[in-house]
Amino acid sequence: MMKFRILALVMAIIAAAWPALAAQSPSDPLVGRAWVETKPQTGLPGVMLVFLADGTLLIDSCWETYALRKWTRTSKDEISWDEDGARITAKVQAVSQSQLTLRVKAGRDLIEHRYTAGKAPFVCPEMKR
Repeated sequence: MMKFRILALVMAIIAAAWPALAAQSPSDPLVGRAWVETKPQTGLPGVMLVFLADGTLLIDSCWETYALRKWTRTSKDEISWDEDGARITAKVQAVSQSQLTLRVKAGRDLIEHRYTAGKAPFVCPEMKR
């Protein structure tokens, strides 16, 4: 019984310290930076994605209202997120400190999206309505 209590105490301490431990570990280059689409098909300024360590995905653009979604890494090179009830999956083709390439599954299609790490300051241009 004593071993169980000690194990429970150790697990509680680790759980409490986990955020600090995670912050000190080598970071995933996908997480914690603003990714801006480099050559969107629309010709408009690209969509911005920000993958946060807590599983939140911020999606924004110069022409749509921002959205907060839940995302997860489903394998070493795959991620997914929920978009209005639909599960979107993407293969991480390449990721570095400055470049990201995702192959997004959209229905039956696979669409490649390229992103670069956003640089501050940046303000969206005035969009014609």
